[in-house]
Amino acid sequence: MVESVSSPKPLVKKTKVPYKSMSILNVFGNNSLILFHGGLHNDKTKSCYDNYLRYFKDFFLLKTYDNLLEYDVKAIQTMLQDYVLYQKSQGRANGSISGNLSALKLFYEMNDVLGLNWTKLRKMLPEKRKKMGYKPYTTEQIDTLLKTSKNLTYRALIHFMSASGCRVGAFEELRIKDVFTPDFDSQGCKAVLVYADDIKEYYAFIHQEAVEALDAYLDHRRLKGEVITPDSWLFCSPIDSSKHYQGNAITSTLSRHVKRALGREQANRGRYETSACHGFRIRFDTIMKNNDKMNLSLAEKLTGHSVTIPLDNSYHKPVLERLFVEYQKHIPQLVINEKYALKLELKTLQDKDSEIAILKQTMLEMKYNMLELQNKIKS
Repeated sequence: MVESVSSPKPLVKKTKVPYKSMSILNVFGNNSLILFHGGLHNDKTKSCYDNYLRYFKDFFLLKTYDNLLEYDVKAIQTMLQDYVLYQKSQGRANGSISGNLSALKLFYEMNDVLGLNWTKLRKMLPEKRKKMGYKPYTTEQIDTLLKTSKNLTYRALIHFMSASGCRVGAFEELRIKDVFTPDFDSQGCKAVLVYADDIKEYYAFIHQEAVEALDAYLDHRRLKGEVITPDSWLFCSPIDSSKHYQGNAITSTLSRHVKRALGREQANRGRYETSACHGFRIRFDTIMKNNDKMNLSLAEKLTGHSVTIPLDNSYHKPVLERLFVEYQKHIPQLVINEKYALKLELKTLQDKDSEIAILKQTMLEMKYNMLELQNKIKS
């Protein structure tokens, strides 16, 4: 009993309530896979890590993931070493085996298996080799891709990636409302909010050529009877318009088109010199970085890079209009069709003529004011 200071009567009963965990493990049992998934916060990473873990389990002919915990630390260390050596013997690259180890390390640490020598395992990885697939598309190649296809979906995707430099995975989150016309635009461009409401959120743009291709694609969907709302997917599944177009499906689809239209230059180790989708992003980044007037910080913002410039993500928050000023510098090199390039060049010349006219008018006004001042002094 707990007694009051001023009264001998008890205030409340003092009872001990034993601690009872509210963990989901109490419902489903001590499931190692549930704990493993507790350390994963991204669906794509979860899918990838699940595969890595399954390969490891199947390699040792085990029935369940819980079986991976039935050995002592020394035996598990030996199993991991054998697995790394086997993958090396199969010619797997450093990055591939490293990804496997990252998944296995998370699995064992989330299940409180400590004392494994991960440093030793990392030392056993094969030497890193030169990365393949980092050659950008040329403007001529993209022009060929567009001329050899009347498919409005392909054309819109190619134009969108070329103009914005966004990753193919971004299409799994983009909705109609994420693409809008900024108030300050006079060139038919649109702003794009990539990864909306995510920590990776950033703004990109697409120029008039890409906007027209996107509009044609959306009009085609409307003609087929689809009711498009602000919450509709920007690029929907060809099978079900209520679902987004998956990144891996876009990659495989465009890969086939690229092979038909261009042929594909085979590089070492089964890769290609130019990645089917990522080649557009590399071209976008290359064009910006090759421009002498480029602002590096703003250019990195437009590509969604977050670690190139230290503390930039935390302290540098440029307004949308300033980002658009940077984007405008690169539009003449980003457009594909010569018609749009000539149109931009003509507008630039007209703008320069206007600037010259304004300067001439200002000089005349200054001259007039000087004469007025001289006349006043004389009088």
